[in-house]
Amino acid sequence: MIGAAPVGAVKFHGARAVAVFGIVLLLLVWIGIIASLNSEHQRVLADTRADTANLARAFDEHIQRTIAGLDQTLLYLRAEFQQDPVHFDLNRSVANNVILKRVSVQIARIDAKGWLADSNVPGFKPVDLSDREHFRVHRQDNSDQLFVSKPVLGRTSGKWSIQLTRRLDDTNGNFAGVLVISLDPNYLGEIYGSINVGDNGVIAVIGTDGVARVASNGGGAFLGRNLDGGAVLDAVQARQAVTVQALGPLDRTERIVSLRPLPSLPLSVLVGRAKSEALAVYDRSRTWHLLIGGIVSFALGAALLVLYRMVKMQESIAADLAVKKSELLASRVRLRRYVADLERIAEVAAHDLQEPLRRVVAYAQLLSSHVASALDDEGRGYVAHVVDGAQRMRKLVKDLEAFVAVDQMPESDGEVAVGAAIGTAMDRLGEQIRAAGASILVDPMPSAAIDERALTEIFTQLLDNAIRYHAHSRKPVIRVSVACEGDQLVFSVIDNGAGIDPYDRVRLFEIFHRLEGIDGHSGTGIGLAIVRRMVEHMGGRVCVESQLGEGSTFSFSLPRRKPVHLTLVGREVQAA
Repeated sequence: MIGAAPVGAVKFHGARAVAVFGIVLLLLVWIGIIASLNSEHQRVLADTRADTANLARAFDEHIQRTIAGLDQTLLYLRAEFQQDPVHFDLNRSVANNVILKRVSVQIARIDAKGWLADSNVPGFKPVDLSDREHFRVHRQDNSDQLFVSKPVLGRTSGKWSIQLTRRLDDTNGNFAGVLVISLDPNYLGEIYGSINVGDNGVIAVIGTDGVARVASNGGGAFLGRNLDGGAVLDAVQARQAVTVQALGPLDRTERIVSLRPLPSLPLSVLVGRAKSEALAVYDRSRTWHLLIGGIVSFALGAALLVLYRMVKMQESIAADLAVKKSELLASRVRLRRYVADLERIAEVAAHDLQEPLRRVVAYAQLLSSHVASALDDEGRGYVAHVVDGAQRMRKLVKDLEAFVAVDQMPESDGEVAVGAAIGTAMDRLGEQIRAAGASILVDPMPSAAIDERALTEIFTQLLDNAIRYHAHSRKPVIRVSVACEGDQLVFSVIDNGAGIDPYDRVRLFEIFHRLEGIDGHSGTGIGLAIVRRMVEHMGGRVCVESQLGEGSTFSFSLPRRKPVHLTLVGREVQAA
């Protein structure tokens, strides 16, 4: 049909819409999960970088204070020595210094030849230390600078230490030896180790030469070892305060490392946290996110699959319905054409048969009059049959014309008196009423917005039917009543006739369905069909109730489109 969408296109569009919707929805779910995980990953790394930078800053300040305190002690001891080199007593000078006892392994003085001349280690013995780096540096360089050595194993104390040294000069300004405070790396290592930077984290002090002076989480295993290069060593040598992500130069563990160079000293504080440990909580969160995302995706996918199948099924049903609808519309068009053709044929037949039938009836009656004396009883009977058949044929054509004309029935222009329509119907049936000796009682009738001609025809057919099928044993008594039921007027024609068999009652209002009358003749089979068609055309319905041998009640309802006013219009016709 013109304007109808192709069935296949509609089906494909619906299935594609569900599929696209499902894919987009799943993509949005996973984009949200990935974006959330990425944001969490970046936040954890940013927090770790901030933590390591803050710790590096704190340890930077701590090591500076520690070294500054030790250097002040060296300067104090050097001043006492230079005042009286002969009577200088090292042990007396350091006896009351609590800090030195906690952080140092040994405080010693090396003479100008490189021999250990004095020490706070009880029972020390002179040892040749002229090969030590700190002795050679001060002997060759007369600048007044604090020197921090690489970790060395003490020959007197037998412990690893970091040498903080100052040059000694005699009263003439000549090299007189070196004052040494051996810093215990384990002291700082224990402090650093008490800070939780993870099992694989590290806190260290590294020189610009790439050698580790102090280290936590490994302690002596890292002391004195050289960095193997890389971003950490480059930053240490460049004395940069940076936070980088790099492999550990000693154990190749990937860490987030913060470096802080010590002012005026060739040292940098390093704080590193293993990336895997920093991301441990994130990894658990990621596992849960992925698990929940998988469950949600599975549930959502299952729901979308069910929805997809339902849409497919619905579209299949819709396609079948569309086919059936198109077939139904085509059948309706054909039916309307057939009905129109039949109505046209009936209308033409009814009009065209009226005139020939009128002539047949007229000439049959004339023939009956002219030849009545010339014919015997049998011949007159034949002529009577011709006249009766012609009249019945004429009645059939008139009823057929009335049946066809129902669709052209005009709307009511105003209210009519129902009682007047009943009176007209009774006038039409006057001869039948008198012949049957019928009594017709009419209750007070309202006025209503109903087509008068149609109403007259309805009552004519119902009264004619009640008279025609009255009982043999009694005269017909017919009553016409009305009742108001909401917005409906219900009219009833009640008779005391022979009643209707239940078998016949089923098809009573069908066209051409005939019952045998009291005189042995049946009707045309169109009267009650006309009644039903007219009533339904005006928006009502018709029904019948009957008891065989007791009578029948034909009722029909019509909408009360305007307010009705009951008037005491009654009528009773008694047969003469």
